[in-house]
Amino acid sequence: GTEADQFRSSLAAPQGRMFTMGGSRDLMRPEERPEPVVHPLTIQQVGLGQSRGYLHVRELPDGAPIKKWAVLLEDKLWLFESPDTQRPGQHIPLDKALVNEVGSSRSADQLSNFEVRTRKGKSYSLKAKSSGDANMWIRAMKQHTAKETENQIMDRAERLICLGELASAARIMEQARRLRKIARSSRGQGDCV
Repeated sequence: GTEADQFRSSLAAPQGRMFTMGGSRDLMRPEERPEPVVHPLTIQQVGLGQSRGYLHVRELPDGAPIKKWAVLLEDKLWLFESPDTQRPGQHIPLDKALVNEVGSSRSADQLSNFEVRTRKGKSYSLKAKSSGDANMWIRAMKQHTAKETENQIMDRAERLICLGELASAARIMEQARRLRKIARSSRGQGDCV
């Protein structure tokens, strides 16, 4: 095709993705991805994780507290019947979750309680054996609840740079098209004089 067609095709987004030129709000909105399916794992598959120990877990608003062996592995809190069970465990997703102490004016008995609210809105009340353990769990879980990981931020920055380059190229092409149109129209007027 023409030189302009070749230029346009060279601007195609990497990996066959096409980007739309939305407003600045569209550029800054984090990309929504479907949540991956996570199959239940056994404690042998999960391993030791970053933190582990017994927690009393209660699904809010009306679940009963159940003592579970908990293993924190990356962005999931895995729950098992005991440390030596062979049964697959369940997990609480921590990606974009809120992890909080129960309240600021807590009694001594409540110092070991904390809550987790997943990004899908499920809430859990958790109780550790001591306030020190609760604080350890809270700190450890908060490390895995970041709204975006560093890699996700870098990926998004790369896409934004690509979008900016595409937008700049489109503006340059539009200016070139206008200049060619002006040049053609001015040549035509010079012949008539």
